[in-house]
Amino acid sequence: MVGDKIAKSIATRRAELKKAEGANKIYEETMAKAEAEKKAMIDEAIAHKNNVVAQAEQAATLKSDKIIADAGSRAQLIEKEAHEKASHIEKELEENFVDGVKRTAHTVVKKLFNKDVSLQEEYLVELAKEFGK
Repeated sequence: MVGDKIAKSIATRRAELKKAEGANKIYEETMAKAEAEKKAMIDEAIAHKNNVVAQAEQAATLKSDKIIADAGSRAQLIEKEAHEKASHIEKELEENFVDGVKRTAHTVVKKLFNKDVSLQEEYLVELAKEFGK
């Protein structure tokens, strides 16, 4: 009887050892599979991160290009308006200068030549020719 019990215990023990050996093998396979899945998930996350970063960089480049283009257009518009205003002011100053010189010359000529209108006109014509040069 004791021999049967020992034999049975040995058989049970061997079966448990086989199960443990199988469990160890299953554990190692499960761990290897988990490591492979973990690596795949990390690789996928890195690829996704790189894609997001690339898209962000592209969006930033497009945005900066648009800002630069808008600024260039605005600068050209401001430059054009400034040029037009400067031309207008220059023309206005020239016209006012000529009118001012004419009025001043006319007043001076009247005082210089008193009542002689023909002499006044002749002097003003010559003066206008001189300014025309």
